[in-house]
Amino acid sequence: MKKIIIMGAGGHGQVVADALKQMKSAEPVAFVDENNELHGKKIMGIPVPGGSTAIKAIPHDGIVIALGDNALRKRIFNELREAGENLFSVIHPSAIIAADVKIGDGCMILAGAVINTQAEIKDNTIINTNSTIEHHNRIGPHAHIAPGSTLGGEVVVGEEAMVGIGATVLPRTSIGEKSILGGGSTAIKNIPGGATAAGVPAYILP
Repeated sequence: MKKIIIMGAGGHGQVVADALKQMKSAEPVAFVDENNELHGKKIMGIPVPGGSTAIKAIPHDGIVIALGDNALRKRIFNELREAGENLFSVIHPSAIIAADVKIGDGCMILAGAVINTQAEIKDNTIINTNSTIEHHNRIGPHAHIAPGSTLGGEVVVGEEAMVGIGATVLPRTSIGEKSILGGGSTAIKNIPGGATAAGVPAYILP
């Protein structure tokens, strides 16, 4: 049983902890969080001994970065990788994942997610609750596909991009690097990098 530290004790971290508890191969042994008010407490029965400086004192086999901020998650991922840490991918047992899907390090694939054939999920990406990643998708590193999102076939999502809750991306559409597709929106054409788009159909916000 691998012992996993969860970085971030907030709501998303607790969802990740629940997924870990339901896996057969790993268990959460500690949260680390920079909020001093949480130090010394337990959340979901899991201790919060301190912030990131506490990691070295905690026996562990891997770390998952359960933070929703894509840029922050990327920075911490790179720092931990350079320090030689194992970035562990958490996969909820109820997720349905085709046998040929490629999943990078440090990913979080949560309850009810579906990832179909020939898809690729790059490092440190969140595939959140009940989201659907159709065939031949390419999801870039440090991205976040929020709960209830639906991505049609051959969609490309760039590095650090965010697809909001309940959003839809039509087949063969791309969501650019560091761009945001708002919750409930439908992307029917490519969203350029760094843009924020919303609406049905989605349009670029000024």
